[in-house]
Amino acid sequence: MSNTSANEENKYMNYIISFLIGVFSLLGSITMAQNELSLVFPDQKNWNVVQEGMPVEFTMGAQGGLSKNYSFQFKGDSALGMELTKEGKFTWLPSFDLVTAEEAKKVVPVIFEVSTDGGQVATRQVEFVVHNQSRVPPIAGLQPFFIKPGSENTYSVSVDSNNFSIQAEDTSLPEGMTLSATGDFRWKPTQEQYSALRKQPLTVKFNVQDKSFQDKETGELQLLPASTTAREDEEKPEETLKLLLPRTSYWNVINEGEPFSLKLAARGGADTHYSYKVLNADKLGLSYDTLGNIFWKPSYDFVNRLVDTRAAQVIFEVRNAKGESDRKVVDLLVNHVNRAPQIGELRNFYVSYGKENTYALNNTNAITDPDEDPVVFKPLLSKMPQGMTLTAEGELKWAPSVSQYNRLQNEPLQLPFLVEDQPYEAQTQGILRIEVTQQDMPPIISMVPNQSHYSIREDEALNLKFYLSDPNGDNDIANFDFVADNNHIPRSSLRRNEPTQWEFTWEPGYDFFVEPGDTGTYQITFFVIDRSNQRQERSINVKVEDAENLVEKDQLLYSQYRTGLVRVMNLMDQLQEKQKGMQKEYKKARKGKKHRAITTASLGAVTGLSPVVLNSDVQTQKYVSGVGGTTSMTIGSLEASNVIGKDASNIYENLSYINQKLSELQTQGNLFAGKYALSNSRRSGEFGDDLRKLILLLSLDKVTRLELDPSWENPRKATDKSIKQSFPDFNPDPSRSPYINE
Repeated sequence: MSNTSANEENKYMNYIISFLIGVFSLLGSITMAQNELSLVFPDQKNWNVVQEGMPVEFTMGAQGGLSKNYSFQFKGDSALGMELTKEGKFTWLPSFDLVTAEEAKKVVPVIFEVSTDGGQVATRQVEFVVHNQSRVPPIAGLQPFFIKPGSENTYSVSVDSNNFSIQAEDTSLPEGMTLSATGDFRWKPTQEQYSALRKQPLTVKFNVQDKSFQDKETGELQLLPASTTAREDEEKPEETLKLLLPRTSYWNVINEGEPFSLKLAARGGADTHYSYKVLNADKLGLSYDTLGNIFWKPSYDFVNRLVDTRAAQVIFEVRNAKGESDRKVVDLLVNHVNRAPQIGELRNFYVSYGKENTYALNNTNAITDPDEDPVVFKPLLSKMPQGMTLTAEGELKWAPSVSQYNRLQNEPLQLPFLVEDQPYEAQTQGILRIEVTQQDMPPIISMVPNQSHYSIREDEALNLKFYLSDPNGDNDIANFDFVADNNHIPRSSLRRNEPTQWEFTWEPGYDFFVEPGDTGTYQITFFVIDRSNQRQERSINVKVEDAENLVEKDQLLYSQYRTGLVRVMNLMDQLQEKQKGMQKEYKKARKGKKHRAITTASLGAVTGLSPVVLNSDVQTQKYVSGVGGTTSMTIGSLEASNVIGKDASNIYENLSYINQKLSELQTQGNLFAGKYALSNSRRSGEFGDDLRKLILLLSLDKVTRLELDPSWENPRKATDKSIKQSFPDFNPDPSRSPYINE
């Protein structure tokens, strides 16, 4: 292949590789874009433009991310009363004081955040544009204020007096006219003023001021003479009689319990002497006069507590002297007014010390709700003493500590709390006086464990703890003691740890009963007395059973354990001593046989038996006679054994028996020492059997042949150290050993 072809092929492969890299990069970018987490907000135009006092609600969403389990929250602290749930529901009611009248609008930035359970997080800032909005109702198109001569004329501008007040502009009111903050105009014009009014109607300007947010609206009220509704000639009659009602907005909206006043007016007709009437006034409890003055104060139960508004239909009528009339039916809209709960005089809460005191606020007749709404009780945690609890149902619980009770004795506690009705959440604060109990209460005994029957053995201890308290204060406790129907319970069993904490400890002991197996039940009565001789008792029954004296039993068993091993050790030491002596005899016996063999082999060549050959210790004849020049000798077997040496076979047999016995004693003794090294193991029934088996090993079958001295004494003392040298598994107990340990 030529170089040109190879270069073209390489160039072609580079193009393919570059193309694949680009494709993979594009796919990776698409994948990353799909996995990128982002927030999704409403797509309506100007969704973030809001007004004061207008609620804002929307549900945000999210897209992308490795997981679809989204959780929404604010980035940082939420502000201005905004609320956001984890599911993304956003609610906000911008307050009327958020934007001042001079600003007109205000930008409120908020940072939202979404996260997934995989750890991804995305944020976005939203700028809410809040426009200033007055909550003052617009004052426009008011019905004219018709003025009659010679009498006081009234006119009411209906506003919510709780939130708004009305003031007249300077020099706006004619002389003699007054305007109350609740919107009531009053004027009794003079003859000159009325004549001037007939010629030139007046316009009064006033302001409606928001008490909370300082917003202001301006209104105008036209003053006209009662004989005309415009700047018309007073002698020009109206064609028909017409009843006039206020033209302001919401004039017919009133609240429960608040006074409502209205001045009716009319125009037209053949005669101007008008007479007014409310046809269904008695049914509603409404008051009026023929001059058109209407007054009504709806009762607080006029509207059902579960309904916001109720319409009261009122029929107004006007008549003149000519018999002409006009009638209008008006719906007065009465709003429900929730009243806060009422708290009367509460009885004192008397508490005692040493117990949990309970006070039921909900069961007292002093706390009521005028609207019969359900109420809940809320504590003021900063005012409550430690340990006190108040439930929503009104149950107050408190077990005062010593220091709290002492402070309460010096100064009663004034406990504030809140009562809130539902669902309107109107609150009223009450005060409960808490004092210590005025009664002289008996002291209290608390016992641990708290039971009346106990069962113990002679070697067991009964341990009780007593905690004393007095509802009138622990300082009132005078004495704590006990009485028992058994004189063997010592007074020292009751010990004082603290003035209010005592401990009773009693162990009968092994000598409590004389006869084994005895039992007895005894009553012990503990009593506490205060300084006024108030008394409380706690009685218990204690059953005592005879118990085996394990201390003495263990002492006896250990003595048997040790004595058995000492006897085995002594026998082993005696046998070892005998073994050494027999080993010497065995060597001598073997040496005596050798001498006999030599002598027998030499008898044919000598004429006499040399005394050198014979043992000088053997008492025998040292010379023998020779016959025929040939030496002859007759030696009996027994005589030869006694004279020349003992029989080695018998000695060897005894040595073998001793070795076997020593091995058996060593093995069984060490097994016995290890098996019963602990006191618990010696309490079993096998100990006695194994001890007897060990003692049986001390009997020897060949005691006569071994020629053991029955009066033999072991030169080695039977100390724990010497026993352990013989039996390594021996466990000495110095506390139970009667011997001096070396």
